[in-house]
Amino acid sequence: LKRRQRDWAARQPEFEDAQYLKEEIGWRIADRVFDLTKFNPLALDIGCGVGNIAPHMIKENVGTLIQCDMSEEMVSKSRGADDSEVKIERVVCDEEKLEPFKTDQFDLLLSSLSAHWINDLPQCDVPSKATVSRWYVRFNEGYENVSDRPRPGALFAEDSLFELRCSLQLAEMERTGGVGSHISPFIKAQDIGGLLNKAGFDMVTLDSDEVVV
Repeated sequence: LKRRQRDWAARQPEFEDAQYLKEEIGWRIADRVFDLTKFNPLALDIGCGVGNIAPHMIKENVGTLIQCDMSEEMVSKSRGADDSEVKIERVVCDEEKLEPFKTDQFDLLLSSLSAHWINDLPQCDVPSKATVSRWYVRFNEGYENVSDRPRPGALFAEDSLFELRCSLQLAEMERTGGVGSHISPFIKAQDIGGLLNKAGFDMVTLDSDEVVV
């Protein structure tokens, strides 16, 4: 169902109207990668959408960036091949399973505003060090253990679209006398910290930024 929705969204004429927000977040994630002192030969952008991170990557940080998304329409629109300093490869796959990839393949995992759509984030993302090892790492000189591998990412937190949610609730209460669910629930920042700590990450940094649209 989500794949069909993403394919449909990518075909809409106004699709590009909202990309400025994703471009901004993509740049912020790339800015975090700039701070890394170690070179990462192979990176994975999970749920890449149209590739908002890739144009901001530099060859001093990343060798090859693999963009993956469940939507073939999104991947076909992905940016970066002509605009990025790094080599770009594109793969269509379910970001909850990542079946096309080998165990311990990646040095760096990126995710920009895609984790919100994962059905079971604790189970899929960081439930154990085994999962971290499967998703996040390829052993190479410079990273001593699993928890040393960086995982810059961004997702919508609990206060996102607060005004819209309040407006929908008030309007529905007035017209129907009840309240239904119209927006997917958002994760709390402290829950993300807990998941990362359970996964064995020793140095967890969480930032909360407000972007007015």
